[in-house]
Amino acid sequence: MSNPQTETFCILPFIHLYSEPKGEMKPCCIAGGFDTPLDLKTMSIDGAFNSPQMKELRKDMLDGNRNKVCDVCYKKEDLNGVSPRSDFNKNSLWEMPVVNGDYSVETQFQHIDIRFSNLCNFKCRMCNHDFSSNWFEDYEKIAPGSTTGRKKVMRVSDTIVEDLIPHLNNVKSFYFAGGEPLIMPEHYKVLKYLYDTMPVLEKHWGNKRPLSIHYNTNLSVITYDEQSLMDLWDGFDRVFLSISCDGIGEVGEYQRIGFQHDRFVENLKTIQKYFRPESPFMGGMGLQYNFQYTTTIWNVYHIFDFIKVMTENKFIGSSEHIDFYYAWGPNQIALNNISK
Repeated sequence: MSNPQTETFCILPFIHLYSEPKGEMKPCCIAGGFDTPLDLKTMSIDGAFNSPQMKELRKDMLDGNRNKVCDVCYKKEDLNGVSPRSDFNKNSLWEMPVVNGDYSVETQFQHIDIRFSNLCNFKCRMCNHDFSSNWFEDYEKIAPGSTTGRKKVMRVSDTIVEDLIPHLNNVKSFYFAGGEPLIMPEHYKVLKYLYDTMPVLEKHWGNKRPLSIHYNTNLSVITYDEQSLMDLWDGFDRVFLSISCDGIGEVGEYQRIGFQHDRFVENLKTIQKYFRPESPFMGGMGLQYNFQYTTTIWNVYHIFDFIKVMTENKFIGSSEHIDFYYAWGPNQIALNNISK
């Protein structure tokens, strides 16, 4: 089935599984939650993905109606005519599945984005406990009572890897984020399972597994339990590392607590031997990376220092290999609140 031509359609709720570290399943990582949350701690993947809420969302999309959980895209389109929804619908990897009469679909997902936990070895100043376990103690100091009932390390569920594996027979792309995905046992188990079970196909320059993997990582480690991740990455069609780094030296170490400049450079030099710098929008096969620079009041005046160092060391070919993001919160670090 081709993609329906409605002004509200998005392919993700038909082919994609997303969950936050606390276990809440949403249509995607930027969508709002349902009035009655879908919790993978208490629901099966099948039950959540084909819940009444998800079926209603699919019906609305096919009928051309706006569902409020996807307002983030619809409002962007009202402002400037574009949104992530339009980009998702252009992805050539994904195909529209058969939609049943009750708006259920098969749960053999083509794209997966599960934030297995908030486990993280950094405590970035613009982050929070939802996405970094290291924020637990400070979050309670900033907002007393905010951690009541929470665990320091939040996980989707204790059995998420075993629950997920039966749904990977048709997976074409995977997004790993966190927390820090490269230190998560769930990430390694899933990656190793895919490496061991996916068919090896003849591709442009050798035998690879037909999967596109995208990471958001702080690159503090490139091994897991003393095993090189490089050996596994090299077995897939495409692996793209979006490396979070907001400055070099003292600037980077101040904004991202836990960032160690020398260790980062050492890991980056290893990556440089196997990966090539690229824009994530250029496509192509192989091992690629770029940088994600989150701009705050602390590093906004160091952008060109960062570009210069990365260029001189040939970590990038041009500034096109850096994505600049702007932290809109917390308020005290957001650029929109800086004085004139």
